[in-house]
Amino acid sequence: MPELTRRSLLRSTAALAALPAVLLTPRPATAQAGGSDAPPTWSAQPLPFTDATPVGAVNMGQGRTWAAGFTLRLEGKVTRFTPVVAERATADGAWTPVEAATEAASTVSSRVNAIDAAGPGDVWLVGDDASALDGRIHTQHYDGARWSVVPAGLPEKAESAALLDVDTGSGGTWAVGVAQIEVSRTWNEEKGVWITESRQAGIARHFDGTAWRDMPLPDLPGDLWYLNAVQAVSADDVWAAGYDGDSGRPLLMHHDGTSWRKVTAPGVTDRPGHAQGLAVTPGGEVWLVGEDWSPADGTTRALVARHDGTKWRRTAVPDIRARLFGVTPVPGRGIVVVGQTLGERREAIAWQWDPAVEGGVNGTAGGRWTMLGLPQPAGTGLPETTENTARAVVADRGGLTVLGTSVALGSEPQPFAAVRRGGR
Repeated sequence: MPELTRRSLLRSTAALAALPAVLLTPRPATAQAGGSDAPPTWSAQPLPFTDATPVGAVNMGQGRTWAAGFTLRLEGKVTRFTPVVAERATADGAWTPVEAATEAASTVSSRVNAIDAAGPGDVWLVGDDASALDGRIHTQHYDGARWSVVPAGLPEKAESAALLDVDTGSGGTWAVGVAQIEVSRTWNEEKGVWITESRQAGIARHFDGTAWRDMPLPDLPGDLWYLNAVQAVSADDVWAAGYDGDSGRPLLMHHDGTSWRKVTAPGVTDRPGHAQGLAVTPGGEVWLVGEDWSPADGTTRALVARHDGTKWRRTAVPDIRARLFGVTPVPGRGIVVVGQTLGERREAIAWQWDPAVEGGVNGTAGGRWTMLGLPQPAGTGLPETTENTARAVVADRGGLTVLGTSVALGSEPQPFAAVRRGGR
C-alpha cells in the first residue's frame, strides 16, 4: 500500500489526453469466463459527464438511483475538482445531471469521496478540505428541496483532511476519513522556513442534526492509519474499517453508542491487507471487502469477511488476483462485490455470493461465488493498457447497477455504468 500524502490524498494528475466515449462490450475476461451461468443481461448506460470518477450510488426508493463523483480540470497550474451528481428515475431510464448539487458547491474545489441517502429527503456527500471553506472539510446535504454545503471541522493542528465515507440512516449520520496532523515544527534559520513533521491518523464525525461533531478515536501508534468505510447497524452498533500502516493490516473499529474501540478479528486484522468497503444486510449482518496481501506467492487476493452479530468470519473467495472496492446486499441472495483484477489485464469484476446455493469455493463448505460476467468498457482507440475498475454497486428491484472507471495511461478517468437484470 503506497503511503498517503497530501499530494496523493488531495491531488490528481492533470489530463494529458482525452479518452473517447466509453461503451460496454462483452469482451472476454480471464477472471470472469468459465464460472458464470448468468444470462447476458448486462447493458450500458451512459453517464452525463466525462473525465470523471464515480465513487458511489444509492437507491433512493421507487426505482430512483443517484450516483456521485467528481470531475477535474486544469486551470493554469491549479487542478480544480468539481462535485457531480446524476439521477436515474427508473432502471431503464437515462442518467441526467443533478445540476443543483454542482451549483451548491460552485466555489468549492473538492473531490466527492462518498454518497449515501436515508431517503429522497436525506442525502449526503462528503469530500476533502477546501480553501473556500477556510480549510474545513467539504460535505453537502440534500433535504428534499435544496442542497446545502455543511462544512466539517479539522482536528487540532491538522494540515489537511478528507472524509472518505458516509453512512446515514436509522443509526444516525456518520462519516470517517483521515487527517494529516502536525507533530512538530522546527525553524530552519539557514533556509528561513519552518520544517514540520506530521502523521496521518483516522477521524470520525457524527452529524447531530445541526453540525458535524468530532467522535474521538483510539490513539493508535505509527504515522499512518485511516478509516475509509463506515456502516451503522443501529445507533449503538457502528462499524468502521480502513488500514493500519503500523502493522500493514486491515483496521476495524466499533462504536457502542458511547465510544470507539479497536477490534481484533482473527483471519481479518491479523493478516497483511487493506479494508475498502462495508455494507449492512437487512438482517443486520455486516460485510467487509478489500484486499489480502498474505498469499504465499506474494500476490494480492480479494478480502471478504462477515460479522454475524457475534464475531467476524472470513469468507473464502475465488483464487484470482484481485482487489475489491464495493459491496451491496442482495435480499435473499447474499451479496454482490465489485472491484478489479490484478493480472496482466486490469479488468472490472462483479461477483455474487449466494448462501442458498450449494457448493463452496477452494474446498470450503457453504454458499457459492458466481462471476457475473461484467462486460468491460471499450471504445474506439482505447489501448490494451487501459485499466478498468468497478468502484460501486447498488441493488434494487430492477437488478444491479455497477459504476466504475476506465483509465488509459496519461489520461483522465472515463466513467461507465452497467445494469444487470434478471438471472441469478
